[in-house]
Formats: sequence, structure tokens, C-alpha cells
Amino acid sequence: MNFLKFSTLRSKLIFSLLGVALLPILILALLNQRSTQKALTNNANLALLGAASQTALSLDSFIKTNLDAVRVEAQLPILAKYLSLPAVQRTAMRTEVETTLLALGRKDTLNILSYALLDAQGQNVIDTYTVNIGTSETDRPYFQQPFKTGLPYVSPIQYSAGDRVASLYFTSPIRDALGKTIGILRVRYNANAIQRLVAQNSALVAGGKGSFAILLDENQIRLAQGYAPELVFKSVTPLPAAKVKALQAAGRLPQGTPAELATNLPAFEQGLKNTNQSAFFTTPLAVNSDELNSAAVTKLKTQPWSVVFVESQSLFLGPIQAQIRATLLLAIAIAVLVAAAAITLSELLTKPLIGLTSIVTSFTAGDLKARSTIQTEDEIGVLAGSFNQMAEQVGKLLQNLEERTQELEVSQQVTGAVTELSRVVLDPKRLLREAIALMQSRFHLHYIQIYLLNPEQQILYKEVESSQEDITRLGQPTRIALDDDESLIATAARTQEIICVDQAHSNPEVKGVYSATLGSEVVVPLVTRGSLLGVLNIEDKQSDRFSPMDLETFNTLAGQIATALDNARLFAEVQKTSAELQEKAQELEQTLRELQQTQAQVVQSEKMSSLGQLVAGIAHEINNPVNFIYGNLNYAGEYIQDLTGVLKLYQRQFPHPTPEIAEEIEAIDLDFLLADLPKLLASMKVGADRIQKIVLSLRNFSRMDEAEMKAVDIHEGIDSTLMILQNRLKAKSDRPEIAVVKDCGNLPLVECYAGQLNQVFMNLLTNAIDALEDGQTPASEPPQTPTIAIHTRQLGSQSVEIRIADNGPGIAKADQRRLFDPFFTTKPIGKGTGLGLSISYQIVTDKHGGVLHCNSAPGKGTEFLIEIPLRQT
Repeated sequence: MNFLKFSTLRSKLIFSLLGVALLPILILALLNQRSTQKALTNNANLALLGAASQTALSLDSFIKTNLDAVRVEAQLPILAKYLSLPAVQRTAMRTEVETTLLALGRKDTLNILSYALLDAQGQNVIDTYTVNIGTSETDRPYFQQPFKTGLPYVSPIQYSAGDRVASLYFTSPIRDALGKTIGILRVRYNANAIQRLVAQNSALVAGGKGSFAILLDENQIRLAQGYAPELVFKSVTPLPAAKVKALQAAGRLPQGTPAELATNLPAFEQGLKNTNQSAFFTTPLAVNSDELNSAAVTKLKTQPWSVVFVESQSLFLGPIQAQIRATLLLAIAIAVLVAAAAITLSELLTKPLIGLTSIVTSFTAGDLKARSTIQTEDEIGVLAGSFNQMAEQVGKLLQNLEERTQELEVSQQVTGAVTELSRVVLDPKRLLREAIALMQSRFHLHYIQIYLLNPEQQILYKEVESSQEDITRLGQPTRIALDDDESLIATAARTQEIICVDQAHSNPEVKGVYSATLGSEVVVPLVTRGSLLGVLNIEDKQSDRFSPMDLETFNTLAGQIATALDNARLFAEVQKTSAELQEKAQELEQTLRELQQTQAQVVQSEKMSSLGQLVAGIAHEINNPVNFIYGNLNYAGEYIQDLTGVLKLYQRQFPHPTPEIAEEIEAIDLDFLLADLPKLLASMKVGADRIQKIVLSLRNFSRMDEAEMKAVDIHEGIDSTLMILQNRLKAKSDRPEIAVVKDCGNLPLVECYAGQLNQVFMNLLTNAIDALEDGQTPASEPPQTPTIAIHTRQLGSQSVEIRIADNGPGIAKADQRRLFDPFFTTKPIGKGTGLGLSISYQIVTDKHGGVLHCNSAPGKGTEFLIEIPLRQT
């Protein structure tokens, strides 16, 4: 079956003829299919639009007929007469009116659910469905619209949750003799009438159940569907939850979730949105269905509803399938006839060529003796003769090429292998050993040596030599002087030229113990960048062993070996220098880091020392006048008390002062002055007490008199720091007051540097305040009281623990690893130096042998834990 392969001449002839015969038929069939499909689709669309229009006309007719009927029925005199009477006088006519309404309802017992009479206040006074009598329907549109417009009204389809019935309400105003609206006649129709009307029109287009009508309201909710009434009250696509609730509240939808009251047909929805451009579209009618349906849309005149008439495309496109089958059968019949004719013709034209082709194939496959038989004198015969001449020449050429190729392959393999060795092997001696081993195995050499030059001593020393198993060692000395005239190795080194000796055993220039067994020798200098590195010596027992190509290959290998050796030496030197430089760089980096940290700590310590001196000086200067004021307040109180007693004694002895004294007493309000003066002294005393406490806190914080390590009360240092930071804890315009919660245990005195430890408390509390100020709760979240919690406790008999926590924004995990590094800060530029926590860490760990930890998570606040021993060793 080779003629079926497109690569053969015979198959090309066959397929060309088939293409010429079948291509026009296929093109005509395709064009005919497209035109037929377009025509069928247009016809189907017009039929669907006609069916949709007829269905819409039926629905409009139904609604108009009932509106006219209710308008006429509302003009019955008995209804106006009944509503014109006062409520107490209607009893006599009630039975007659009820009978009239029942008679009206019997005209369509299948669809009419009830007739009702509503008075001007919307009260249901008479109803054939007696359950509703007495209820108020004043909020219903079917009551409000007739009163407002004076015209009959039809409502949207309403779903009653009480009786689970969907209804249409037809209403019309009832007027008295003067034309005033005095009530409403309401007719409740079962909405199943709409479904039956839509179902009756579903057979308007040929196709049976494949075509039917769908009635949609303005929200794309199905009000009726030809053969699927179970989809009534389901929207084409899910509506928003708020829209569903509003429609349910208005009685337009039954209870259920948006998903339960919808299908998921986005293509259907898109087609409805584009009805302004085209009344036709295609859509599937089931989820995950590939079957397409053509649809036509038209709108009702009496209601904001749309009628969509749909039909499966497989129904009206059926004739196309039959046409395609007929076209295919015709094409197959033509193809069979054309193929038979093409095969016969191709046999006649291609038989000589196939024979020549098989000979050429055998020749190219390796049969160099294959020759073609000349059967004709045409172009094919001339081609066969030319092939035979070419085959003779190619046979001779290939034989020469095979011999040369074997030599080149070995040379290229060794050259490539040596190049790869220079990349992966960096040890010079190992590199040379593996290179000569590779040369020995690939070229089948007996003995190879490499001598390297010692420039200081001007000698060549044997660095490596090949394996000597199963050979007679020809021998060379291990050290050769560079100026030795009798040595071929030294001569090649001095002249830097390759030396080759054939029949070495009879050559007087070759000397040595084993020269009688030596057949050939090649000496190649190892030169790179103009410098001599050594000599490659190759010896073999066979005379005339090496060809000019071998010498060229050895020279190339010697250059590669020299370059690789030089690179290995340079790499070793660079690696050594790089290691030294890297070690020095690490030492310098460590020294610089220590200097920066030491400088920062010295600067910060100087600042804290200066601050401590300033605080201590201010405390001392304030303390003297405050003590003076505080000490004299008691005496002032006693003096004023004595003066007050004398003044009261005068008042008792001279109850009637002179007019001038009485006027002065009244002017200064002596009674208030005597009552307020003790309070004033008490306030001054409270203020002096406050100043004394602040001075004591400043002195405790600075600890200028306690620079050495001694046992102190940790709580005093914490309280002094809080006293100093009291102003920052107060409420501000952009945040409430920061609450401080202390849970202090009963701690013994702790040996420490009190001033430095107070500095740690100051840094941690300041950071906590900064975090609470920068991380305010967004306006969208409930306000959070900023809080700092301080806990202290004793851990066994060896150490104490202080915890300082805030409920701020917290610290990211990536930042916590660098929190105690010098100059690292998470605060904005200009607000933090990055030294506070670093110095605090040094004070706690280095100065006190303690531990400083941070526990934090974004959004969950930050806690710093200090643990220091009770006694320092």
C-alpha cells in the first residue's frame, strides 16, 4: 500500500486527481449548506416572531376583554346604589348584591376566583370569597390606581402566601349619579388562565414540543412557560437578594432564596437585553446543555411583559443533515471512480521511476555496488546512466573519507575530552595525569611523559607519566637540564618547536638505556601566552608511527594542556588571594560593626548621663525652695489661726464696729476670707507635696548617687519612670488617655545598676506610648482603650521577671528578628534612631546577665519580657 503514502510520486498523482475532482463539489456543497441554513434560520425566525406576536395578541385580548367586562359590570346600578347607602342601611340590599356578584362569577367558574366590592375607604364590604370580607385593601395598587385615574386596572400577577394561588386582579371604579367614585369592583382571576393560554399557543410553529412560548415580566421572571409550568416564578438568572425581598414583599414572588427562584441562563438574559437591536437570538434552555434554540421576542401592549417563542435548531435545520449525507455519498462515489483511473495512470507513469528509486535507495543505504538497468532511451534512461557513473566515483571517494574520518574522530574526541577536563579539574597534577591517560587510551600509545619547567633552577622535572603495565619501559631521566644538548626534550624546550623522530633506534640523536627498543618519539613544548611551561614527550615501539595529522593533533593537545595548566595555577592563586581578602573583609566588617555599636552606645550613654546630671541638678535646685515653702506652711497656718482667733475676739468684744470698719469688712468679705484662707493653705500644702514627689521621682530615675551596682527596689524605678512620662499618658486631641495597669508582685531588692535599668524602663515605656499613638483604631472599627500593662514577679530564688505590654498594632514577624540590631527602627523617619532597644538589650544581657525577649503579632499588641538575676556574680 505504498501508493497511499503522500511522499511517493504515485500518491501525489492520485491525490492531485482526487483534489481536482472533489474540491469543486465540496466547495459547492459548503456554499449550498450555508445558504440553505441561512434561509431555514430566517424562515424559522419569522415563524417564531409570528407565533410570539400571536401569543402576545391572545394575552392582550384576554386582558382587554376582562378590563372591558369589569368596566361594564362596575356600572350596574345596584352596586352604586348599595355603596351610596350609609353602612347601617345596607343590610336590606346585601343579599341582592351578593347574588349579583355570584352570578357574575359563574360566567367563568374555571378562572374567576372571587368578585368583591370595596368601599371608598378600601374596606372589603362584600366578597364571594367570604374569608376576605371586612379586610382593608386600601394599600393595594388595584384599589389606588382606579381611584387615581378613574380607569379600569389590571394588576401584575400576585402570589398569595395564604392560599398559595397566583392571581390577576381586574378592578374598575364604581360611580354615583354625580360621577363621583364611591367604590371599586374587584375581580380576582386565577393566573393559571395565563399559563393555559400560553400553552395553547405552543403549537403555532411546526415541531411539536420542540417549540413553545415563554411569558416574562419586566424583571425577566417567568409568568408562564409552554411545557414547563414548574418554572413559573423563576427568573432567567438569579436576581439580587434585595430585589427578591422587595418582590416577595409586594406579592410578586413566593418565598424562597434567590438561587431557588432562578435558573442560570446568562445567554438567555443577554439575548433579552439586546432586543432593542434584534428581536432574534439563540440560547440554551437548560444549564450545561449544548443544544441551541432560536428565539423571537415581542412585547405586550397591555402589560410590561414579553413573549419569547423558542424552537430547537435541530428541528428546522434537519433538512440540512439529509443534504449533507447526500453530498457525502456523491463525493465518495466520484472519489472511487477517480481513484481507480488515477491508480491505473500512475502505474504506467511511475513504474520506471520506482525501479530507479529502489536502486538509489539501496545505494544510499550502503550497497555501493548497486547499479541501475537502462530499459528506455528517454529521460529516465539518461538519468539511470548518469546515476551509474556517479556511483562509481562516490564509492572511491567514500573509501578515502572513511579512513580520514576515523583519524579525525579520534583527534576530535581527545581534543574535546581534554577541553572538558580543563573545565572540571582544577588540580594541576591531577589534570596532567588524566590528560595523558586519555591520550594513551585513545591513540593506543605506549608511553607518555610530561616535564615541567623550574625557571629558577633552569631544569625540566618529570611531573607525571603514563601507566607502564604490559610494556617495556623506554625510560627517560626524572630531571633534565635546560641546556642539555644531547636531550631531545631539552632541545624542544629551548627552541619551543615540535620534534618528531621516526625509526628512533637507528637515529644517533636519540640516546638512552632503552633506545634500541624505541621505534618513534615526538616531543611537543607546552607553551601558553608566549611562556614555556614544560614539554610533552610521546614514545612508541613502532617505527613511523605518527602521521602529519597526528603531529598536528599533538600540537593542539599540547596547547590545550598548557592553557589548562596555566588556568589551574591562576585559579589556585586567585582562590588563595580571594580567601585572604574575604577573611580580611569579614574582620573589617566585624570591626566596623563593633565601632558603630560602641559609638552609638557611648553617644547614648553620654546623653543619658548628661540627662541624669541635668535631672539631678534640677531636682536639687527645686528641692531647696520647695522644702522652704513646705516647712513654713505649718507656721503660716498657725499664725493665721492666731490672727483669726484675735479677730474673732475683737468681734465678740466690739460687736458694733465703726461705719468705716464695717464698710471695709463688707468690701473684703471677711467671713469668706476667714473660711477660704485655711483651704488655700491646704491647697498650697497639697501642691508642695506633689512637687516633692516629682523631685523624688526625678532623683530616683537619675540615680546619680547610685552609679555603682547595689540592691534597689525595682518598683521604685518603674514608678519614677511613669511619673516622668505622666504628661505623655494624658488624653490628647487625637486619642484618649493611656491606661496603665500594674500587677506587681512582692519582689525582694535586686542587685543592679539602677540608673541604667531605669533607662531600659524609659525606652520600653516610650516605645509602647509611641506604638499606641501611631496605631490608632480606624474610624470603621469600635474604639479601643489604649493600655499599657506592667507585671512583675519573682522566678524561684534566682531571678525576677518584668513584663511591659501594650495593645497597639504589634510588630511584623520579619521585623522582630532585627528588633535589637543597632540603628534598626520601625518608626517613621526622624522619630526614632534605632538605638533605644539595642542599648536596652546590651544593658539587660551584658551588664546584668539577664534576658530581653519580644513577643508580638500584627494586630495583637507587643510584650517585652525582662528577666534579671537577683544577685550578680
